[in-house]
Amino acid sequence: MFSRLLGWVARLAPWLVIGSLAYAAVFIKPSVNPVPLNQPLLERRDAFFDGAALGERLWIIGQNGALLSSLDAGAHWTREELPCRGNLQSIAVSDTGRQVVVGNQGRVWTRQADEPWQSQDLRVSDLAGKLLGVSFINGHFWAVGEMGVLFRSDADAQHWQAMGTGDDVTFNSIRAGAQGDLWITAEFGRLLRSRDDGRTWSTQELGRESLRALAFDGRQGVAVGNQGQAYLSEDGGDTWHAMKPFTREHLFDIAVHRGEWLTTGARGALFRSRAPSGNWQAWTPGGLDKSYHSRLLDTADGVVLIGHQLGLLRQDDLQRWPREQQQ
Repeated sequence: MFSRLLGWVARLAPWLVIGSLAYAAVFIKPSVNPVPLNQPLLERRDAFFDGAALGERLWIIGQNGALLSSLDAGAHWTREELPCRGNLQSIAVSDTGRQVVVGNQGRVWTRQADEPWQSQDLRVSDLAGKLLGVSFINGHFWAVGEMGVLFRSDADAQHWQAMGTGDDVTFNSIRAGAQGDLWITAEFGRLLRSRDDGRTWSTQELGRESLRALAFDGRQGVAVGNQGQAYLSEDGGDTWHAMKPFTREHLFDIAVHRGEWLTTGARGALFRSRAPSGNWQAWTPGGLDKSYHSRLLDTADGVVLIGHQLGLLRQDDLQRWPREQQQ
């Protein structure tokens, strides 16, 4: 009797399992409690190229659409990724907070405050269409890039006017000079200057190496570039002369902070000087590694170092960012 009962149970067991599963499928509704995945502020693949500041607000941009922003001078950060996830090359911010980001294939992103991003494509070369620099100067946004492209927009950054010079060279950056002049640093040692808001340009050739950036402090200006090339002007840019070499590393940017000149570039190159016509001293603050650094951003709190590392240069140390991720 008992063995016969076990036989019946064995026959019914598969049907009982199937029945219970069918009941669950019809009458039981599963619920999911999602666990948020916190994206790290910094990822191993990150590379950052430029930044902008407005008061205590900071923005830093890089590859794959990465944008870091801070509301409190770098104490805390948030991360977002711009649409299309293209490489972001440069960022500028107007006096009213209008943000403009430029990148590959002539792409431009704009927004006001924390509104959604808008994007548009500027007409650039199919062969080399990378926009490399954007600045807000004299009430206009200016964008430069490969194949001598030059665009100007008003303060709302919605309508862009092509103002290229026809030069078949790469324009690396556009900066303000003394007395409202515009300056473009370019390939093959070329330095372009406009005194009439970009309508006409004059060109000087300073050596053969690409010039990457320049900065002015009053009528004193310094331009830097590849192979450690550096040039000094004492008269607002009317004349330039080569400075005594102090490095063979590529120099990508230069800035002035409270009378001190700083320049940075490849393989951890970082130099400073109180008098650019004199000696430049190598500076290795604590925490600085031997990676590239592409941008020096002058702020009220110090100079922001942007590249493979991010941080604030103050006195004799590097305060690395984001701090909350290092705890």
